[in-house]
Amino acid sequence: MQLNRFDLNLLIALDALLHEKNVTRAAERVYVSQPAMSAALQKLRDYFNDPLLVRVGREMELTPRGLSLVEPVREALLRIQATLGTQPTFDPATVRRVFTVIVTDEAAPRLVAAVLKRLAREAPGIQCHIEQISQTSLTRLEYGDADLCLCLDLPRLYGIRTFPDTFRTVELRPVRWVCALCKDHPTVGSELTLDQYRSLPHVFARPNGHTAPVEELVRRLVNLDLDVRATAQSLLELPFMLPGTPLAATIPERVAALVAPIVPLKTFALPFDALNSHEVLLWHKRNEPDPGHGWLRAIFVEAAREQ
Repeated sequence: MQLNRFDLNLLIALDALLHEKNVTRAAERVYVSQPAMSAALQKLRDYFNDPLLVRVGREMELTPRGLSLVEPVREALLRIQATLGTQPTFDPATVRRVFTVIVTDEAAPRLVAAVLKRLAREAPGIQCHIEQISQTSLTRLEYGDADLCLCLDLPRLYGIRTFPDTFRTVELRPVRWVCALCKDHPTVGSELTLDQYRSLPHVFARPNGHTAPVEELVRRLVNLDLDVRATAQSLLELPFMLPGTPLAATIPERVAALVAPIVPLKTFALPFDALNSHEVLLWHKRNEPDPGHGWLRAIFVEAAREQ
């Protein structure tokens, strides 16, 4: 690329166009007018000698050249952002900054609350956007749309064998899973066998954005075929669906303990060991040199150890 022929400001427009595949939405994404984005697209087409976006039916699709630009353009912008945004010193008491953090359901009530309490005391200028874990969480982390992701160390839940090499990780807390039933369950008494667990009707958490069939998500989690009668988007909802039913829910023990004062439940250790897991904190390696990012990571680690 000859930089003297290319307006680097067009990189922002190009990134928006490649991801939105729509001129109007791309304009909204970077807060410019639709005519301004159309003009930027024409300049980009002239420079690359390629249409980049073409109409296919009622939708716009990327050309092969456009597809080849998606990752390198996004990575270039993120590296520029990280370089310009990284300060040699970091004073939490005076800095003004926004972080986007993706968390699991069980982390939100206590761990996140502990982090926010400390931020309010030590860094009043830091704002946290907390998002619920979803199928797109790792992609958002990869593309810089999120700063941290607090999740389970079970990449199979996302349909992959391992987390990407570009991610860094630190282990936070062990997660012990239990089977929760209503306290007066009609068929399960004081113990739960594997055969009983497999024969029970289940409610299951299917986080927002997951497109895989629920049967596939169940197998990813417990490596069993279960009779799923209902789903919810959050693990925190499942215990409230159990009273007065024969249903079972597989949930972290912390979730069961959280709702115990208001939902009459009984819980059992799972009759298999496929769900030994830990809560981990993930971030992209490009954020490693950022002292502000490192400070926030340390806050999460310390809060987890105090739980």
